[in-house]
Order: sequence, then structure tokens, then C-alpha cells
Amino acid sequence: MSARATLSRRPPRARARGTIVILCALLMTVLIGFAGLALDAGILYYRKVQLQALADNAALAAALRLNGTQAGIEAAATRAADTAAAAKIGLRGRVTWVADALRFADDPDATEENWRPAASAPLTVRYARVDIARLGNAMRRVQPVLMAALGESAPVSVGGVAIAGPTMLKVAPLAVCAMGAASAKRAHVAAGVDELVEYGFRYGVGYNLLHLNPQPGASTGAWFLVDPVTPPGTAASEAASADDAVAPFLCSGTLAYSRIGSAPLNVRRPAAFNLAAQMNSRFGSYGGTPACTLAGAPPDRNIKQYNGSNASWMQPAPVPTRLTAAPTTPSPTEPLRTIADLPPPLATVAAGEYGIRWAYGPAKLHPAGSGNIPTTRWSVLYPSATAITGTAGAYPAGPYNASNSSSYVQVPEDGPGRRDRRLLHVPLLDCTAPVGTQATVRAIGRFLLTAAATATEVPGEFAGIVDEAALAGGVELYR
Repeated sequence: MSARATLSRRPPRARARGTIVILCALLMTVLIGFAGLALDAGILYYRKVQLQALADNAALAAALRLNGTQAGIEAAATRAADTAAAAKIGLRGRVTWVADALRFADDPDATEENWRPAASAPLTVRYARVDIARLGNAMRRVQPVLMAALGESAPVSVGGVAIAGPTMLKVAPLAVCAMGAASAKRAHVAAGVDELVEYGFRYGVGYNLLHLNPQPGASTGAWFLVDPVTPPGTAASEAASADDAVAPFLCSGTLAYSRIGSAPLNVRRPAAFNLAAQMNSRFGSYGGTPACTLAGAPPDRNIKQYNGSNASWMQPAPVPTRLTAAPTTPSPTEPLRTIADLPPPLATVAAGEYGIRWAYGPAKLHPAGSGNIPTTRWSVLYPSATAITGTAGAYPAGPYNASNSSSYVQVPEDGPGRRDRRLLHVPLLDCTAPVGTQATVRAIGRFLLTAAATATEVPGEFAGIVDEAALAGGVELYR
């Protein structure tokens, strides 16, 4: 019997079963291939997510440490490496960190050659970038397991890039004029003391920031509201500098951009100061329109106001700071400033007319870094017709920073408060020429808000100059 005859006598059901087996075998091969593709794609995706999370976390950790100093850059590099060491790759693997994966720049959109490693990064850097491509192949290459069934067996590289940096500056949208040179010496010959003066301000001396003007013969203060949302060097929005637009930023003491630098700052010179209520959120007082919120503008951890008898370390008690001339009778040769800025001796001045002194810290010796001037020199630093007493006894090193149990401290009722909220970082403008809608910032001054502000007074004790890089805040992922 022929083979053809034998096959023809097989039942149709048996022939169908054979065909199905063959088709199933072919289909299983395809299904296994696609399953392998899906599994390997999942592994690749998981590795990419891990590496991107590593890049994000390391960049954020590094950017948080940048403060305009070499120590900050070194701390950023260390923190990024520590973050990488704590990360896991795959199911059990650890990251082998490469220092060159972290680079720094002062602009998030810097070109490749301007991203510098920690060893050569300038102090002005604000942004940190982590590039996974600079890590070893073992970290970023994944070997397909089942995709080989479809002919793909080469390792696949995955990675990620993250850039982190500040999105705001901890600078108040209130600016005043610089009153003098960057660094000057005030000589007190009788005591042999050389006092440091920066941009016309004496350390430890209280100023009314609304009554300062470097122009000779001025009778009104030169103060300005800063556009808090339009970056320097770009066209300002009139609406953005209006009082109600500035108010939330005065509550928080911030500007919604990451740098000022040498670009002209957008400013406005109002006819009246209507934002005292927002400034006083630092003392746990909430008012004005729009009002600050407790969450967005918490009080300082110390809300003690140093006015009158509250400044108990000063005998006699201080009165509001006296100006060099009454606003109605300006001196044709003198700028508008406090009597503390006039050259000694001031024999006709009462001791209290100097206002609050040394609530945050003492006077400084010239040159900068030479040390502090002791309280025993008050009679020379601030000569007056009235004898000053009570300054050389149990005087704390800055009553504002005393312990909570001290009589110089008042803890807010609504929670513990936030430390240093009363420190205002104020742009000091170049007012050598009349200021219009833009002005150049010469420096950022630090002032302690010694008491609550009013419509006519913002009482601030000068506490030094702060590098802009140290005021970067709100670090976030740029991309």
C-alpha cells in the first residue's frame, strides 16, 4: 500500500491536531520573544528610573550646599557622593560613584564647557548637574536576558541627567541707597579705635531705612520697592511692582528669581510705605491687604521688640533715632542719615538719640576680620552729653540671640517660630545718579528688624554685608 493511500486514510481530526501543534510551536516562539522583550524592557525602565532618581537626589543634595564659598562646593561634592553611596542599582547592586559625574555652573542653561568639576568651579556657581553617562558602564549598561530570542544580545545603555539649583533669593523686596564706600575706616583717635564702616553703615547701629538718602540737602528718604518676579535686566511689569503684588514677597522676605548680579534691578519709588503690616508678620502680627499667612510667613522665634525700656541693656533707654536734620530743614551739605554717622564729637547729643545699638551684634574693628569692639568703648564710639551707663556689665553678645529664658527674648504664642526671620536682606543701590525704574545693586545689607515697622519707620540695625550666593533659597530640580 502506498504512503499516499495511508495518509489519505488518516482521520481529518488527527490531521487538524498536527497542524495545531505546529502552529502552537511557532506561536509559542513568538510569544516567548515578546515576553522576553517586555521583561527586558521592564528591566531597562526600572534601571533608568533608578539612575534618574540617583541623578535627581544627588543634584539636589549638592545644590543645597552651595553657598558662595569653597567649603560649600566641597560639601556639595561630598554630599552628592554620600547620596550615591546610599543608592541601590538593580536589586542588590551599589553605585560606584565618579566625581566627574557632578559638575557646577552659575547658569542652569550653561554650555557644556562652562559646567566645571568641583576642583575648578568658581565660587559663584549656583547650580549642580549630575550626568549618569559619566559613571562606569557597569552602572548604566543592562544586558538583555530574553531579548536574545529575537536576535538582540548587545548591552543597552541607560542613564539620566539632573540639574538642581535655587529658584528664589532670600532678599526682601525693599531697597535703600548705599550711603558710602564699600569699606571705610571711622577713626576714633581718642581711643585708638578704628571702626569698620561698610557702604556707609556702622555695625551695631540702628537706622530708619525709610529716612536715608545720600544726596546732600535731601529732606526725604530714598527707598524703593523691588519688582519681586521680573528678573533683573528684563523689562519690568508695572503691575508686578504694585503694593499688593509686592506684599506676599515682603511677607516671606524673598524674590522670585535666583540672582541679581550686575544686571539692573527693577524698582519703584512709592509716595508712601503701605506695607508695614506685612513686615510685622515677623513679630506674629498679621494684617494689611493682602495679609501674610502663618504658614507662609511664620513669626521669628524671638518677637521681643527692642524699643524704649525693652532695650534694657542701654542706660538711659533709647528714643527713636535722631536724623542729621529735620525733614523740613535739610542741611545743604549733608545727606539724610542718622546722627551716629556724623563725625565725633557730638557733645550736644543725648545718649538715647542714637537709637537701638548692638541688639544683634557689636561694632567691628577695621579692617574687616580684625575683631569686635568691646562695650567699654561705647563712650568713644557714641559720644554724647549724657553719660552712658550699664554697658560694661552682664551684657549678652547680642540680646536678640539670647536663650529663650532670657528677658531679652519673647517666644511667639503660635508655635516656636523660625529663627532669623527678623533679619532683612536689603539691596543697597547705587544712587550716585538719580534712580528711575532701574538701579544697580552694589551689595546686599543685613539688618535686624529691632521693632515693629510703621508707615514712617523701618527700624533696622546694621549687621553686615552678605554675599548674594549665600542667600539662594528654594532649591529645586531645574530639569
